[in-house]
This record gives sequence, C-alpha cells and structure tokens, in this order.
Amino acid sequence: MNIYKQIVPAIFIAMAVFFHGCDSPKSYDAITIGEMESLIKKGDMTTHLSLKDLQNTPHLYAIGSVTNLKGFIVVNDSKPFTSFVQGDSVTVDSSWNTDATLLVYATAEKWKEIPVPADVKDWKQLENFVMTSAKQSKMNLDAAFPFLVKGNIARMNWRVTDWDVTDKEVTNKKVKNSGLKGEANEVYATLVGFYSNKQYRVLAEHSTKMHIHFVSDDRKVSGHADDLLLGGNVMLYLPEEVPSK
Repeated sequence: MNIYKQIVPAIFIAMAVFFHGCDSPKSYDAITIGEMESLIKKGDMTTHLSLKDLQNTPHLYAIGSVTNLKGFIVVNDSKPFTSFVQGDSVTVDSSWNTDATLLVYATAEKWKEIPVPADVKDWKQLENFVMTSAKQSKMNLDAAFPFLVKGNIARMNWRVTDWDVTDKEVTNKKVKNSGLKGEANEVYATLVGFYSNKQYRVLAEHSTKMHIHFVSDDRKVSGHADDLLLGGNVMLYLPEEVPSK
C-alpha cells in the first residue's frame, strides 16, 4: 500500500473544503446599492432604493447616503436613523421615510462578541483588528460583511452631507466638504461598519477597507465617521453564520 498516494489526496480534499467554507456565500454577506464612481464621475445622486423596501427585514444593518446627498443613513438591527442638516445643526430622523442613492446592507441575526484590546485606539488600529479578528473567524475578507463597535468613543470626527443640488460639478473633495462637520468627545455609541478588501463593495475611501456610520446612545448625533479614537471598554461584534430556516 502506498501511504503517500493516500495522504496527498486527503490533504488536497481538506484544503478544498476549508477554502470553500471561507469563500462560500454567507447569510450575512452585504449587498451594495449604487456606485461611488458613478456618483463622482457622472453626478448620479438619484434614488436607487427606498428604505421602506427594507423595513420588514429583520436584523437589518445598513449604512448609506440619502438621495441628492442630503444626509447619511445608518440602520442598527432594523432601527433606522437618518441624519440631515437643518440650519446650523444636525437632525436625526428615525422613520423609514428616506430614499438612498448609495447603500450597503446586510442581515445578521447572530454576533460574536470580541473585546477590543486597550492598545487599539485609532482608525488604522481598529481596521487592522477587524481584519485580523475576521481572518481568525475564517471570514472571507474579499466579500463585504458588517461589523459593530459598541462602547465609549473618546473622539469621533463626523460629518453629514448637505449637497447643493444646483452644483453640477461633483468631486470627492467637494462632497466631503459639503454639509456639517463636528467632533464628539466621550460619547457612547454604536458604530455600524462594513469591511472588505475590495473597497468599492463597501463604498469606502481608497485609503481604507472599512466604512463606518454611527449613532450615539442618546440619539443626539449620528452620521459618517471620518476618524475616531476609541475609549475604554469597547467591544467588536462580528457576524456569525446562521443556517437557512
């Protein structure tokens, strides 16, 4: 009996099963609506999805941009929060009466709780921690998946867009500078994020592989996270596969 001939095929079969398990579709895989490239190059800010179309979806998580870039959307466990500029302040609407030009969404019924180490503080450190934690959980990093961060945020640099619809010259810089920007300190919040090695799948900037929106626990502030500094006692949540019912 040739043991080598028996062992080698068994190894290849095991490897195939492992990689198939990592890359096969998951219940929490994200869906992307709209394209950042079309928005910037073609000025396409039209409605591509109404939130009402998703309001009966259980365990829904989403982030996106309101039609005509008139605010930001975050959905946390099927609870929507839309931030928009009103005068010199930001108002948060918790209804489903919002249309989106860009949206990334997923459903996740089960989550794995992971304490964030005390030395993980800034954006890049958090991004690396999400990546390594997902890799340890054998998640497909090329697919888009949701994650949550909950706890004390020492500093949150946020913005809410308010595009001038009469301006037909769209650039990424002008989009980022429209609306209001602010800094929240020592705020307890839930961050709804999406991660992918392929940034376009989560509508992220080229400099990062994650895209995060947030809502404070007191519901007073919500929007797009530009930068952050984590405080203490912060938890990361990664989705877990749930068998089809």
